[in-house]
Amino acid sequence: MTFEKPEVDFPGDAPDDLTITDIVVGEGDEAVAGSTVVVHYVGVAHSSGEEFDASYNRREPLSFRLGIGQV
Repeated sequence: MTFEKPEVDFPGDAPDDLTITDIVVGEGDEAVAGSTVVVHYVGVAHSSGEEFDASYNRREPLSFRLGIGQV
């Protein structure tokens, strides 16, 4: 499965909390603490609009276990 890097759009003021948006909803079981997940991401500073990291640039998703402090 191939994914294109999404554009990050800032509709207004910075959010007070972390915002997570599912761009593509998977078909497997919901991930819970201890599950290994594989994700693509784009990190952008809200203050400047500057991208600071993106897994898409490396052409490699990030794999980690949830709930054990790896990320």
